[in-house]
Amino acid sequence: MKLYTVAELEFGSEKYEQTVLLRDKVMRKPLGLSIKNDDLSFERYATVLAVFESDTILGTGTFVSEDEGTAKIRYLCVDPELQKSGVGRAIIEDIEQRSKRHGIRKICLESRVTAMGFYKNLGYREYGDTYLMNEAPVDHIWMEKKL
Repeated sequence: MKLYTVAELEFGSEKYEQTVLLRDKVMRKPLGLSIKNDDLSFERYATVLAVFESDTILGTGTFVSEDEGTAKIRYLCVDPELQKSGVGRAIIEDIEQRSKRHGIRKICLESRVTAMGFYKNLGYREYGDTYLMNEAPVDHIWMEKKL
């Protein structure tokens, strides 16, 4: 499997804006929605990560500290043509390593039900009932992993 380099991006930078466009393409447009309706202001204080090849974005993900010892992954997505290539795994592993260095003991996320298998393969477990997320009205479920 190819090794991917994950980079931390500055909020509002040109590369950050590419993450917004990718998230819109992968997570909102297929639902007939626009990411412009999402409030991304929290990302000013989040860690925004991405994998690029030359100047082309391959995947992205963000995470924030929720409370002491817990972080939340948000907006993890990979270009559809590159899914199952290891890009998403590289981003998750980077988030986990960064989280451990900062004393985070648990990571949670809201997964689309269709992506549960990906997260389960990385050691995450689901809990609670499925629900529709306001920003993306498809079935989601909470998942977590203790680090």
